[in-house]
Amino acid sequence: MSTNQMVIILPSALVAMYLIISLQKYLSGRESRYPGLLIPVVCFVAATILAVRPLLVSEPGQYEGLGLFCLRMWLTFNIPTIVFMFPYFSQRRRLRAARLQQEQARKSSGEAASGAVH
Repeated sequence: MSTNQMVIILPSALVAMYLIISLQKYLSGRESRYPGLLIPVVCFVAATILAVRPLLVSEPGQYEGLGLFCLRMWLTFNIPTIVFMFPYFSQRRRLRAARLQQEQARKSSGEAASGAVH
């Protein structure tokens, strides 16, 4: 790969990664938990298909050591799945903490209002 190609490809890949991770953070911050799981599930399914494919296209005599190779490929291809799960869990934790804080605020304001009435 020449230097001119790297000057174009590397920043483009970094921008694409930033946009995808930003999309993952946005989807994970939604009220429902399922939109945040969309990108990790797609990555998991793609990694599984790509890792199992050599088993499907190989000839019957070529299976020696192929299982271990496919397992290593599957583990390697699932690195993006793990990366996309970090924003999901951090956003879910933030939402849970905010919801708990709102409930505590409602409870304390309810107690103050009931104390003022009596």
